[in-house]
Amino acid sequence: MFEMLLRELTVLMAHVHDTLMRLNDGFELRFGDKEMHFAVMLVLGMMLFFVVQFVFVRLAKWSVTAISFIYVFTVMTVFGFAIEIGQRISGTGEMDFGDVVAGLYGVVAFFAAYTAYRLIVMLFCWLMKKRKVKR
Repeated sequence: MFEMLLRELTVLMAHVHDTLMRLNDGFELRFGDKEMHFAVMLVLGMMLFFVVQFVFVRLAKWSVTAISFIYVFTVMTVFGFAIEIGQRISGTGEMDFGDVVAGLYGVVAFFAAYTAYRLIVMLFCWLMKKRKVKR
């Protein structure tokens, strides 16, 4: 599922890139590669910031753990790609998208186990508190 989503995002980004290059040429803007990257990252960064700010403010009222998971998942995604790119450049391994997906499954598995542990502890504390109230 992750692999399919990431592949589709890659295809989408390629289409966006081609469209922006056609617009650049069509309007004769003469933006070079660096200027295009600057403009696109500026716009995407602003949009992402406001979406993330909106979501995280609401999540913070509910659970900081959710924010921590999103942050860790994002960092581990970048780290997974960095490992694969490093293997390609250094020749120490095969650059494989499936390895990134497998690593992310590991992050999700850890988070699921951690969440189950937290729920069990919360349930235990709730039962102990309920038991004390009965006495």
